[in-house]
Amino acid sequence: MSFIVGFGIAEGQEIKDSVSGKIGITGYVETYYSYDLNSSERHNKPSFIYSHHRTNEFSVNMAMLSAKYRYEWVRSDLSMAVGSYMNANYVNEEGVWKNVYEANLGFKLMKKQNLWLDIGVLPSHIGGESAISINNISLTRSLSAENSPYFETGARLSYTSENGRLYISVLALNGWQRIQLPNTIRKLSFGEQIQYKPNESIILNSSLYIGDEGQDSTRLFHDFYAQLNLNKKLNILVNIDYGLQKQPSIDRTNIWWNTGIQSSYLINSRIKLNGRFEYFGDDDGVIFGQFENKGVNMYGYSGGIDFEIYKGLIFRTEFRKLKSCYSLIEYEEGNRRDFTSITTSLGYQF
Repeated sequence: MSFIVGFGIAEGQEIKDSVSGKIGITGYVETYYSYDLNSSERHNKPSFIYSHHRTNEFSVNMAMLSAKYRYEWVRSDLSMAVGSYMNANYVNEEGVWKNVYEANLGFKLMKKQNLWLDIGVLPSHIGGESAISINNISLTRSLSAENSPYFETGARLSYTSENGRLYISVLALNGWQRIQLPNTIRKLSFGEQIQYKPNESIILNSSLYIGDEGQDSTRLFHDFYAQLNLNKKLNILVNIDYGLQKQPSIDRTNIWWNTGIQSSYLINSRIKLNGRFEYFGDDDGVIFGQFENKGVNMYGYSGGIDFEIYKGLIFRTEFRKLKSCYSLIEYEEGNRRDFTSITTSLGYQF
């Protein structure tokens, strides 16, 4: 479900649907350069960062071409992409699947109700940030968004109310950010999403996921976010996530949670400022692993400025710092507790 917005407002996990008529072609290209202030030699950011993850070199985060078909009873999306984003997020997929951003077919089930069944590779139903950077408040994705699914594969039954304010979906999925299931997972996973817009300025979203993450592991994850657009200039996104991973064989349930706030302020029609603060608590080491038999807590902040050169073409730059309680960030000279970077990007959506 997309949030159709302008230069000052963020967008959710799906790209904006700009199809005119039955069929349309859209595209997106984003190049970037990210400098690691802690090292001039390494070319990868920490392992828990997947978008804009190359450092000290020019790179393409994503170059994507999309075909969209819309008819009264049928809809379909096919998006193929290349770039460092695809390399990092599709490393476990095979063949052509490594380049499939989206591939699905949908059918309207009721003539007088906006009830659809979509099947295929879909945008994630979790989180308020998109893989399309220029549609997000911040240039880079938050720790919350980086460590929850970018995409999912399965069947989605969705309903949108006549006035467009209520959206509800239930999903049967091939696991946590997967296209093909490995042999270690034999059951489907499930999800739900409820999104409510009390007015044009507020979006409230609740998303749930439950599924197997191996032969002896069950994951339950809930994401809540609220997006507020105040006075058409100030935009705020607040999230809080909570996850459980149960391992019956050792009678243990591991927990992680995170929260964050990010906002942008539109100075004029072409210039926007943004900032973010985030915290990620992983005391049981589900996401970041354990160090000295203890989990990791991490916090971070960032600030940036965006320039819209002309419609659809945006130059962005951002300073970001992450700091953890243990030295989990690998460098040639030894592990560090902190990571600091400056990232610039040029993105064009057409």
